[in-house]
Amino acid sequence: MPNKAAFDRGEVPISASGWTKPQGIAPGWPTLTEAISTDVTVIGAGLAGSSLALHLAEAGLSVAVLEARQPGWGASGRNAGHVLPILRDMAVFRRFPDGGRRFLDLFREHRTIPFDLAARHGIDCDAVRAGYINGMKTGRAFAGFLREFSYLEDHGLQRLVHLSGDEMQARTGSAAYPYGVLFEDGGRINPYLFTNGMIAAAARLGARIHGDSEALALERAGDRWRIRTREGSVLADRVVFCTNAYPTEIEPAFRKAFYPLTAYALTTKPLPVEALDHILPGGGTFAQAPIDLNPMVRDRHGRLILSSIPRVGRAHDAHWHFQSQLRWLHRVWPETRGMRIEMEDYWTGRVALRKAQFPGVFELGQGLFGLMYFNAWGNVMAPLMGKILADALVRDNMAALPFPVERPEPVFTRKYDMLIRHILIPAARTVQRWGFL
Repeated sequence: MPNKAAFDRGEVPISASGWTKPQGIAPGWPTLTEAISTDVTVIGAGLAGSSLALHLAEAGLSVAVLEARQPGWGASGRNAGHVLPILRDMAVFRRFPDGGRRFLDLFREHRTIPFDLAARHGIDCDAVRAGYINGMKTGRAFAGFLREFSYLEDHGLQRLVHLSGDEMQARTGSAAYPYGVLFEDGGRINPYLFTNGMIAAAARLGARIHGDSEALALERAGDRWRIRTREGSVLADRVVFCTNAYPTEIEPAFRKAFYPLTAYALTTKPLPVEALDHILPGGGTFAQAPIDLNPMVRDRHGRLILSSIPRVGRAHDAHWHFQSQLRWLHRVWPETRGMRIEMEDYWTGRVALRKAQFPGVFELGQGLFGLMYFNAWGNVMAPLMGKILADALVRDNMAALPFPVERPEPVFTRKYDMLIRHILIPAARTVQRWGFL
């Protein structure tokens, strides 16, 4: 059993993640034990690093991936499994070179990239474009949601499908949320299998994948970079860090540029047949507005995957968090009271937050880059940004990127910690218990 500190840090073994069940842990990749040379070295084999390696290999560049553990060990094997094909904040595009026009064009074209990559490369990862359901309890919350997300339709990024009370009940099986909005291009995915599937596809195209090969040192070697691991080294023209919320020790700037928010997720055992008839019978992924405290997926195994932010000081307490989720389930689906709904797995992971509502693309020196900090929509944005960055690296033209390249700036983490974990989440849970959320 992992210790309390491992739960607090979001570093429990990946075997605790329900996304590794029932198929088990993916086969491991060999440790780097020699000196090699590549065009590009990718440090970190999560969603971003795997997509970057895959698209570079597709373009014919030689690629090495160095993963400190094994692909999908970090946030990419621990997240909620939602495919949320939206952009959070249009104001961020004001600082883009062209006001964001080229990036928005790419997003429109590739907003279904998880489903597209899974289909093209034959990745068996429960990638289902079943829609992303947003439920509201009041007409006021519904109107507020439409105002908040109207920009998606204004910019042609996502259609907002209004759902009536009857339609919500048909899709969710519950009368608790009589108002709803559907993002048709959303859905679910097993992020651990997706990540490992992209890595396997990259390897088939010639990429060298090395697990248990932590990057321990980085140094200049003429006009190239040398990365040293415990037993080997890589000489590369360009290096891209894709470590997201699990940064390495060798580049301190990436450790200080985000707030690591610990989140938890759990899976139930496969639901009994009578529960399957009631909970999300229409498929899809379910979130609540205006505050999403109980995001939920029902997967192909008939399990529920529920996630949230753990109670302060109790990230290790699987029983408490499952009982909290179970009480919410029984309120929303009262027919399930008395049904045998049991927990199967519980785990924690880290979400990388920063001030900008957009991932970070960084340049620390000539040929030295970072791609990370995907917040809660990494299942779409990480593979998309990996593809876009790969295109620029292939052309050796970073100026062609449709977003600004930055220097990492330190984040005041204590402010985020106090605001999110100690004020906002506890207050929202109190309001939920009163029946307003």
